[in-house]
Amino acid sequence: MLYFDTFLDYIFVPLYAVTLILSLSRYPKYYDTNLKYLPVLFIYTFLNELLGGVIRNYEEFSLISKEIYLDYNWLIYNLYMVIFYLYFYYIYYCYVEGRSEKTNIFYGGFLFLTTCLINVFLDDFTKIPQVYSYVVGGLVLIYCLVIYLKKFADLSDSFKFKENILFWISTGLLIFFMGYLPIKIIRYINTMDGLTPHPLVKRIHLSLIIISYTCFIIGFLRMKKHLSK
Repeated sequence: MLYFDTFLDYIFVPLYAVTLILSLSRYPKYYDTNLKYLPVLFIYTFLNELLGGVIRNYEEFSLISKEIYLDYNWLIYNLYMVIFYLYFYYIYYCYVEGRSEKTNIFYGGFLFLTTCLINVFLDDFTKIPQVYSYVVGGLVLIYCLVIYLKKFADLSDSFKFKENILFWISTGLLIFFMGYLPIKIIRYINTMDGLTPHPLVKRIHLSLIIISYTCFIIGFLRMKKHLSK
């Protein structure tokens, strides 16, 4: 089990790198669509993870001066969360077809931002994960993903959606958030109670990252230019 944990600890950053490289190499297939800024998000994700690791392991790079917070990197992750959610709300607003669904996504985004504002007053944005914002944002994103993916249920041409990059991204995101939102809540409750989460929680979390990014990689490898926007 020790070797498996070590594998999980180190595999996700290379997965981010591979996904980034593929997003750039396949860019000509989607540069003229609403996904044109997707590589920027993957660059941001990759650099954010590297910076988070540096802050966690090297106190001289700490963003907070107080000694007890030297390894805290929540500031960069909380900022990342806001940008990540808003980006995908925009994407699915563009790609869902129903007017009512678009309206729901718009108000869902407004609910998320309102929750972010409230959460800042409940938990220090620089030192504590914004769990309320993360969970509300995740639920809104799950709604977006389900609404988008349900249109593929009636497609008779399975190759068309299997070659659609947004289908694979949506599938990976849905798997991740369906599995990770309960973990986020469990970790927050344990932190408030002063408890250490079971090692299995971390293994599930990292496994979800691997599964979701594997979906992204498959999508880039199989993609054809089917997106019309």
